[in-house]
Amino acid sequence: MTRRPEVEMYQPVSEWFRTFLAGKIRRADIEVFDTHATPLNEFIRRHQLQGYFESDLWQTFDIRVDVTGFVRGPKLKGVAFVECKTTPLSLSHLSQLLGYSRVAAPIYSYLISPSGVGGILRSLILTYDRSDILEYHWPRGGNARKLILARWDLITRTLDATSILPPDSS
Repeated sequence: MTRRPEVEMYQPVSEWFRTFLAGKIRRADIEVFDTHATPLNEFIRRHQLQGYFESDLWQTFDIRVDVTGFVRGPKLKGVAFVECKTTPLSLSHLSQLLGYSRVAAPIYSYLISPSGVGGILRSLILTYDRSDILEYHWPRGGNARKLILARWDLITRTLDATSILPPDSS
């Protein structure tokens, strides 16, 4: 089976993510972009997206995220991430997105692949009950934000709902 390059995922994933964010965050301005080729702080500056942030912390986002959603609603401003892979999701992939998410504290952070979650990572989360490794932000008075892992369905151009980890994610 020939692997398709990640870059082929960015456009359909962007379309799905825009719809997903609009459904989750009502009455918000939402823009979604393929940001893989440029450090996020430069992308924000170049496209004048500073209005999506409460502060100038975005200037420190020297990270390269594949797909980034920008959200500005009545009660919420910020970014949301999707990192795309073509091979089974691994601890290495998880570490990359976890680092990005610790820096930017996105509203949502997805790690997806048409190959799904690899066996070791799946076992760590499910068998050994280590979904804590997915946590990246702990807002005061709220629940910890966690990375969401899933299989991307190339045919339906959406996430396979049965593959989503942790299981309690929506």
